[in-house]
Amino acid sequence: MNDAGHDHEPVSQCFPELKKVTLEREARYIEDPQAKAPQGPQSTVEVSVRSVGKLNELARSDKSGRNWVISEPPHVGGLANAPTPLEYLLSGALGCFAAVFAFYAAKWDVAYETFVASAKAELDVRGHMIEDAPPSGFRRVTIAITVGVAGEPDRAALERVLDASMRGCPGISTLRDPVEFETALSVHTV
Repeated sequence: MNDAGHDHEPVSQCFPELKKVTLEREARYIEDPQAKAPQGPQSTVEVSVRSVGKLNELARSDKSGRNWVISEPPHVGGLANAPTPLEYLLSGALGCFAAVFAFYAAKWDVAYETFVASAKAELDVRGHMIEDAPPSGFRRVTIAITVGVAGEPDRAALERVLDASMRGCPGISTLRDPVEFETALSVHTV
């Protein structure tokens, strides 16, 4: 992508269809808030990860069947031949945010040509190797959003889209709000 982000069609070119799909989804979700996806809002994300050596992991989406590699940097013993787990986590949340931003913009007819979001997460990683160290989760995430518009920008409308997206994005909400975890350990002889 070039610096201006102009190597693709304008983002809002898909908005007429996206608005239709978004409003249809919204109506279904209001009608039956307990319905399972894809018709309803009750959804799951299912992945599995298998260690393949040298701190590389092969990840798989149990729904789509897609695979990808996760790697650690050399300074912690990895190969650095793929994004790190935390890069995937942060980019996943940011990608989700970009989509939710588009949903609201399309729904409210707030056109824009380009969208770029960058995120920086701050953390103390002692907790992943030193028992009783401070928690090693993200302490602060800073997101910078640059939206390119044709003509005179409607800043108030874009701020409304931003506010709704920050509240409504599942990826951002997962980073921001406490999440309940359950774990189960199976051990077998190989």
